[in-house]
Amino acid sequence: MTKVAHLKYDVCGVGNRVFQYVYARLWCEDNGYELSHTGVPELEIPANEIKSKGISIYKPQRFLQDYNLYRDHLERIKSWDCFQPVENVNENDLVIHLRAGNRFLAKNANHTASADELGKVIDSIEFDKLHVVTNLSKYDTWTIDDINDAINKLKTQGGDGEPAKKYKEEYPFLEPEHALEYTNSFIDLFKKYDTMWFSNSIKEDFNYLRKFKKILFPRSTFSWWAAASGVAEEVYVYGPWAPHKAKTDGWLGETNYKGWKSWS
Repeated sequence: MTKVAHLKYDVCGVGNRVFQYVYARLWCEDNGYELSHTGVPELEIPANEIKSKGISIYKPQRFLQDYNLYRDHLERIKSWDCFQPVENVNENDLVIHLRAGNRFLAKNANHTASADELGKVIDSIEFDKLHVVTNLSKYDTWTIDDINDAINKLKTQGGDGEPAKKYKEEYPFLEPEHALEYTNSFIDLFKKYDTMWFSNSIKEDFNYLRKFKKILFPRSTFSWWAAASGVAEEVYVYGPWAPHKAKTDGWLGETNYKGWKSWS
């Protein structure tokens, strides 16, 4: 009789759910269980819902986000169908994942990289052309109306893995003027470069990031998995990661895989 392990996903962004899926699948493969889960539809990771009883494979994010858990399994993970083979590898350009959405509008923007910090590390890297993958809705100077529209969109439609209800309640939004200044600091930074912007579906953004040999990102589990599952040979990961949180084992900002470097 098949042994079954059930995974219940958190209500969260794609990158965090990929951590849940990868850990659970590795554990099931190594221990002779079949994984039952509802999938990660944004990346077309299919569901496999099994009605029979089994054990729970749930682990909290503070446990899962430990780079040591995956170090010896990266090639196996890359062989899975959900991480399709990379085509048209980009050898010499630099790609940055700039997660906007609630990250630019909420008070945790105070706990991630500034545009000045990002600019310094960009200038320390040799590359031909700069690519920016983002969910920003516009790539030129924002107005206060743009910020308010973005906040209202979260409150009515949800976003970044969270339902609208969360944003309607006591969500820690920045003051609009602060969010405007923060957002435009990045817009101004990228005006200095001949930037190629890319923003498409979540899966297309993910696979676009995966094809670069050089990748740079502030705190983002989505970016972390794009780098870990792709062809990157130079990975620049934001060292402080989440400085407002207690550091855990295998802190992602200190990932020391071959070719990975921390910056701040």
